[in-house]
Amino acid sequence: MNERYPIGETASIAVAVLRHEGHDPGYRQWSVALTTAGGEATVHVPGHYPGVLATRLRQADERFAPGAKLPAGRDEFLDLTAIVRGDEETLALSSTPRSPVRVTVEVPRDELPTLAEVLTSAQQLIEELRSPGLVPDVIPDEV
Repeated sequence: MNERYPIGETASIAVAVLRHEGHDPGYRQWSVALTTAGGEATVHVPGHYPGVLATRLRQADERFAPGAKLPAGRDEFLDLTAIVRGDEETLALSSTPRSPVRVTVEVPRDELPTLAEVLTSAQQLIEELRSPGLVPDVIPDEV
């Protein structure tokens, strides 16, 4: 990682956009880190995915049911599972079996709308920064 752009946070999750200089230009050059407030766990998703995850979180909040895989269960990067423990409702974001390391981050249900907005902002930043001409990789010698 060569650059880190903190985007926002909820009470339990911080979101940052990461730029990886050694990767090919385009989405492969970007990723997003979702880190628990205490730093115990971090889930990384590729640069094209934060907007997709934001939509999935909104849908999961609307369709929340204990034990349900939400929405439509799995996708390529994360499984979303509704968890209820007494009065506490959380959504578990778990890496899929294709990931070399399984990681799960739980987000309180009442934080899902805020987290979805932060992820939408992360996607917007990635789209802006990957647009040609906006962020030069090197500063011209004339400057």
